[in-house]
Amino acid sequence: MSITYAISSGERLIRVYASGIIRADDLHGLLDTLLDDEALTPGLRGLYDSRFAEPDITILQLAEVAGKATRVVARGVDRIAIVGTSPTTIRVARTFAVLARALGIDVEVFTELSDAELWLGEQKGDGTPGQKLLRP
Repeated sequence: MSITYAISSGERLIRVYASGIIRADDLHGLLDTLLDDEALTPGLRGLYDSRFAEPDITILQLAEVAGKATRVVARGVDRIAIVGTSPTTIRVARTFAVLARALGIDVEVFTELSDAELWLGEQKGDGTPGQKLLRP
């Protein structure tokens, strides 16, 4: 397992890279480290790149991770994009997205990194990241 991240204040983006087998403890460790990072400031967006990872996690553990992720969102992360390619990764990411949305987290799952980056760059109607503008 390997999860690393970098916070780019210029891009207002947290880039997380996961590879290998990812377990609940790995995700809790990531969230704990982020919560301790002084660079975690309001207005950031999160990009979780799991194209080279495979999850080994139960639904109950996913719910616990989603619960802890609300603390990161409370610190100002506006939205989170998850990118994966394997069927297992996509299935687990979509399950996480359902759980996270129920807790008020703006999260989407993508199979292409470029699509995730575009979504993260979209603006809310009030000028902050997080919501698509609807056109008539």
